[in-house]
Amino acid sequence: MNAQSTDSSLDTRQRLIEAAILTFAEKGFDGAGIREIAKRANANSALVTYHFGGKEGLYLEALRYIFARKACHVAELAAMPRFEGPGAREAALQGLKRHIQAFMEDLMACNRGPDPLDEAAMALMAREMQAPRPVSSALLMEQIRPHVEHLMHCLQVLRPDLSTGELMNMGLSIQGQMLYFRNSLGIVRLIRGNPDYPEDLSELTQHFTDFSLRGLGVPEAFPQPRH
Repeated sequence: MNAQSTDSSLDTRQRLIEAAILTFAEKGFDGAGIREIAKRANANSALVTYHFGGKEGLYLEALRYIFARKACHVAELAAMPRFEGPGAREAALQGLKRHIQAFMEDLMACNRGPDPLDEAAMALMAREMQAPRPVSSALLMEQIRPHVEHLMHCLQVLRPDLSTGELMNMGLSIQGQMLYFRNSLGIVRLIRGNPDYPEDLSELTQHFTDFSLRGLGVPEAFPQPRH
């Protein structure tokens, strides 16, 4: 195979992945057809089997492409220190604040420009998070596990009195408020009467951080003034 043929093959594969993201986001796995995806990619439907082994293979590759393409500030967070000892609580507190900031930056990254592929990627991931398919469960857990472990470590240090189940509920509440905001951004903007909201992501992130810390009951995050 010459270089030109290789480039053409890679270009076709790329078009199929991007067409798959758009179509799966619109119709879900079951509603999307191989022929429809191939037509959208201006490619022969037989190439789906050639490049990906079929519809499930294309779906998995679309998810891998999304994970590889999008910014992931949470994954870049430093490893947490030990659970006990001098400075452990302060490190966990700062780690939690950075986690919330990074998670918001990841969620809002595709909101900085009119890119239909980014919006479709976010919609597809929302579909997958709500009802993970058996074929993609291992891939999702591989991507999500470091985020969950980082958050849970911070929470265990800050609230060692809570059980694992209670800590998990705390973590779900922290991330849930941010996910709800991102997934409901359209109606939030309608309610606020501002199509550009939020112009200042740092202010919104600070709100989610304060709200989470108050819910956790971390007194040192809000020191009382001395009288």
